[in-house]
Amino acid sequence: MQQSTKLYRSILRDKLVELLQKTELVEEEKVCPNFPIRVPENRLPCIYVSAPADRAEAITHGTPVFMRTATLVVQYFCSFVNVEDAAQQLDDVCYQLEDAIMCDYEFQAMIELIPSFDTDVVFNADTGKQIAEIRFVMLCKYREEFNPTGSELTQISGQII
Repeated sequence: MQQSTKLYRSILRDKLVELLQKTELVEEEKVCPNFPIRVPENRLPCIYVSAPADRAEAITHGTPVFMRTATLVVQYFCSFVNVEDAAQQLDDVCYQLEDAIMCDYEFQAMIELIPSFDTDVVFNADTGKQIAEIRFVMLCKYREEFNPTGSELTQISGQII
């Protein structure tokens, strides 16, 4: 793995954004590396991709080497009129999402394993427009090694954000 100033789970998230922008699910500018705090109805359909968590487990003694498990979340939002038609459309989108991610060689080469993924479909008719959401949550495993001598102090910086 290359040394980066970004968390590796963020690099994986950005790769997912890149590969989903190449699909025909939504326009390229409607795929966002972000959390969907509020989904603007005028931007539907849209996709939000986030990497909210990861976990590290030591796999060696001595030199710090970890097996990391990153949680990556893809959320697809769209409006609908008829629930039956929307259900079929969302099934098609679920298939396309899974296929795009699982068959992308570059993304798969960045990880060792996807041990599991969950897909949920939610319909919300309580908003001005009826909105449906697909929530695709997957775990990605990869190794991370830390240099036992650490980083040079000149490479460590702190920022208040």
